[in-house]
Amino acid sequence: MSRRKQIKSKQQFVEALELEKSGDTTSALKLYQKAVTTDPSNSHAWNRQMVLFRKSRTREQEVELIKNAISGYQKSAESRKRDWMEENRKKADSSRELAKMLGLLEETGLPKGDDTLIEKWQTRLYLLEYRIKNARKKKV
Repeated sequence: MSRRKQIKSKQQFVEALELEKSGDTTSALKLYQKAVTTDPSNSHAWNRQMVLFRKSRTREQEVELIKNAISGYQKSAESRKRDWMEENRKKADSSRELAKMLGLLEETGLPKGDDTLIEKWQTRLYLLEYRIKNARKKKV
């Protein structure tokens, strides 16, 4: 991810936040979506979208959004790790054995991620899917 895209995504996020504060949630949502398209690692833009979906009571859409957020965020994080390893090959090679011994590497050879954000999104996803499933049972 280029630094330029990260900056652009942050600018889009700030503009969307201003639109949301002024009450234009539809335009804000579109701009948040642009921000995560520009930079999928922009967790703030993903979170604001989830809040807007939660307020509008569209659970099915929120489920899809959370699935997209998890997937996009994880791919972006993995890409950043790969990019760092390519740029810092010598450092990565010299510390690989120690990292393996300490259990800090995934099976792919990339560093393990300790991302509580993904865990929170997965918990929210589980709860939403559970509520949707049980709401359908009550209607029948």
